[in-house]
Amino acid sequence: NNGRRSKKNAFICANSHKDSKMKHEILQKEALHLSALAKTLQKLGKKEERAEIQNKLIDYSKDHARLKEEQADKMEAELRALDIVTLNQEQIIQIIDILPQDLSELKSVFAGSKTNLSPEQFQKIIEICNSFRK
Repeated sequence: NNGRRSKKNAFICANSHKDSKMKHEILQKEALHLSALAKTLQKLGKKEERAEIQNKLIDYSKDHARLKEEQADKMEAELRALDIVTLNQEQIIQIIDILPQDLSELKSVFAGSKTNLSPEQFQKIIEICNSFRK
């Protein structure tokens, strides 16, 4: 793994940098929006106690999160309330993190997936994004 971890799994191996022979076990995988990622990683302890990659992920998350955690959670709830069966958790998180401004940016979230949304569904998602944009 060469010391690299995905953003989703960065918080699982909190003390792995202390003992390189320590076995890693992924306990749970969950897509997190950037503000939740920063908060989750900060719970691992003081900066000195965390792996360097975890501290870098915290810095990146803080610098690039477009919404505060409460706003992101509320937006996630609104997107789920649309009850679009084909909209998955990873896509919802990408929408929150990107906060697309127009249809082309929103469609980029679905590039390469089999998700098929109606023009009305795309419009509802854009309206939600616009309501959270500062």
